[in-house]
This record gives sequence, structure tokens and C-alpha cells, in this order.
Amino acid sequence: MKAKIESTDQIVDIQAVGHSGMTKARVWEGVTEAGVPFTAYIPMVQVASADDCAEFERDLQEHKRAQDWVQRAIDFRMVL
Repeated sequence: MKAKIESTDQIVDIQAVGHSGMTKARVWEGVTEAGVPFTAYIPMVQVASADDCAEFERDLQEHKRAQDWVQRAIDFRMVL
């Protein structure tokens, strides 16, 4: 699957299934090539250390306001 995602201003606490600790994740809004909207909860992103990441770091600071549907409870059918 291919998709486009955009970071939002929302940070949430998430807990992996089977783990006791909580971690923070940024909420990202996405859409697949077929046009299906989805939400992703991403705790970390990184650029290969050999690459120049200055532009990536600048872009990572830009966030949009999350849409209302994104702020609903997590649908546990989608938890891996």
C-alpha cells in the first residue's frame, strides 16, 4: 500500500498491546492512493545518519490542526 501522511498538532499517549509502559506519539492524518482516509500514531521518525536531514528537521516542525474525526477514540480493529 502507498499513502500520503501529514503531521497534526496532536500528541497522544499510546500503549502497545502486551506492554505496560506508555509512550507519546504524534497523530498523523493520511489517505491511501485509493482515497481511503486513515489515522496513524507515530512515536518516532528518523533519517539515515549519512543523509543531510536539515530540511527534514525543518519540515517536521510544521503541523496542521487535526480534523475532528481524528480526535475520536482509536478503533481497536486497526491496532496491530
